[in-house]
Amino acid sequence: MKTRTIYFCLGLTITTVISSLPAKAASINFDDLQLIPVRPINSDNFLSFSGEPDENEGQTAFFNLDPSAPDSGHLEISKNSPPGNIAPYYATGRQSSPEQSNATRSGTLDGVTGFTNFFQYLNQNSINFNEIGFGYGQKNDRAFTETWNLGDDLLGQDWLASPDSSIEERIYQADPDAVESFLVINNTKKFINLGYSPLYAVLDQGATQSITDNTDIFLTQALTVQKVAGLDPLTDGLANAFLLDVNLHGGKVQVVVEDSVVEDPTPIFDPDTGYVIVNFPLPLTLRTVQVPEPSAIGGLFLVGTLATLFNKRRQN
Repeated sequence: MKTRTIYFCLGLTITTVISSLPAKAASINFDDLQLIPVRPINSDNFLSFSGEPDENEGQTAFFNLDPSAPDSGHLEISKNSPPGNIAPYYATGRQSSPEQSNATRSGTLDGVTGFTNFFQYLNQNSINFNEIGFGYGQKNDRAFTETWNLGDDLLGQDWLASPDSSIEERIYQADPDAVESFLVINNTKKFINLGYSPLYAVLDQGATQSITDNTDIFLTQALTVQKVAGLDPLTDGLANAFLLDVNLHGGKVQVVVEDSVVEDPTPIFDPDTGYVIVNFPLPLTLRTVQVPEPSAIGGLFLVGTLATLFNKRRQN
């Protein structure tokens, strides 16, 4: 999930992101975070995606323009956040935007690091990078208001910020049955589904009120991956190659986006829905990661405890 801070007319600002990095990325030190429990996990095996709004891709931030509505977003209070900035209540991929854009994906594959089997399968079957896409958002049969959102939008629960710090933390969540993230080939064929995770946003307003020194990061928990059922032979082989690389390098994946703000996307007010919509680029990394299972950690702890007790008994 790069990220972007977007300046809106009438003095409003929209800020959002999706996504993974070292424990310290740019000016953001993850060890200093208080609300967000996950951390980026380093990996040498990842796929890079990018989505540009002028190519009908990217991601969408939106909120209800009615200030009395529960999904109108909150005013940003962090240091160097321009007065009147509004944090968007919702985050989704371009293909799931309230705007009827006919988009089919959020980003397109533009780089492969590691993923040896997946890369070889692409080459052997003459599949171009631009045929592979990433998408996230509410499912086709769900309302756009069921995408990832700030819930009750409560300070200290759904977001955390202070006038003494330039950092804001946010947690975007959804009903796991209402949303999806996936890999797709040729715009329509989903071949990999990713498991659910909240989207954790870390937003740094920088040393000034200018957007040019802002850094935004979105990341997920480690996610399970699953092959879509009923694939044709070519796409089934592509999914198997992807899963093989994931299983060889940890068994799960993590989505990460890091963005330094460099431009101002144009906001759109949709009179039919009453929502302010902003489309912006999505520079995303999908990396393989390994996370010890809680049961395994507990088992190791138990073994260590029994060994200690056994040694003490022998000494006595």
